[in-house]
Amino acid sequence: MKITITIFTLAAALFSQLSFAKARIPIPYGTADKIIKMVDLPDQEEFQLEDGRYFDIGSYYTINHIVWLAYSSSEPQIVGYVEDSDEYLVFTPEELKQIAEIANVEIPAEAEVSFMHRVGGKIILGIIGLFVIYGIYSSYFSKDEEEEKQHDSAETA
Repeated sequence: MKITITIFTLAAALFSQLSFAKARIPIPYGTADKIIKMVDLPDQEEFQLEDGRYFDIGSYYTINHIVWLAYSSSEPQIVGYVEDSDEYLVFTPEELKQIAEIANVEIPAEAEVSFMHRVGGKIILGIIGLFVIYGIYSSYFSKDEEEEKQHDSAETA
């Protein structure tokens, strides 16, 4: 009877360890569409949508991210930016010239990507990677040096 209880207890402990081994820390990653405002257009009837909202000129691009830090982005394009929304309007270069003439503003020739999405995420991910590499290095190789120092001090004593 004692052997049966011991075997069941060991089996339960083994299976509980296997279930805990499957638990993982979720790391958010994937792609996200981003739109940033480039040019503020006046709130005129020409720049009003059917639902009454106005649009501005923005830059649309897609980022690839890990832990909300972008490591790459797609080629940006100039679009109509509808504030506080994920909606955007696609314009041809001729339409953009007409909008610039009507609004009396200068629209940049190229779309832009924000600094954090272009470079900042790569810098922060690189720093985190260096800390991880240093931690792995110090945990595996610094113990040998400490053991040698203890061994040397034990020999001299």
